[in-house]
Amino acid sequence: MYLLKYTTWGHHSLAFYQEGKLIEYTFGDWELFALNKRDGWTAWKNMTFLTQGALGKKVVSWSPGQPICENFRDCDVAVAFQAPEEKVTELFIKLQRIYAENSDSEIFNQEEGIYFVKYDKSYWSFHNCNHEIADWLEQLGGEVSGKIFYEPDFVGGMTPKQDLSK
Repeated sequence: MYLLKYTTWGHHSLAFYQEGKLIEYTFGDWELFALNKRDGWTAWKNMTFLTQGALGKKVVSWSPGQPICENFRDCDVAVAFQAPEEKVTELFIKLQRIYAENSDSEIFNQEEGIYFVKYDKSYWSFHNCNHEIADWLEQLGGEVSGKIFYEPDFVGGMTPKQDLSK
């Protein structure tokens, strides 16, 4: 399992390693992330009011030992952590299922290089990407601390940890 931290807006995502591929899942606002409307008005509005959530997915060919962040635009840090295999499998299957069930809404954000589908969870200040990642990490048995809104400690409770951003 890999936690990716981005330089953009304190954003985080999770990546799963499966058969020579790194599969990233991320959560965001439909307008901000899927449609790439990153102006101040859209950001303020979509952090203030409940808006359409988006589930993002990106798949890259990758092998352990290779750099991770160079495959993901604005990725600042990639941290490997271990979680119980059955919990990883459950979460991966759940995210795959949700993505497939919403595939009729799939769009490609060319600038970010990632596909998005509409997601049934609303996005706003009190449920942004970090809140959703915290939920996913807790499903993996992790402990989350810090300020979830902007500066969470996502890998507390996940051991061992290894910074793979270099």
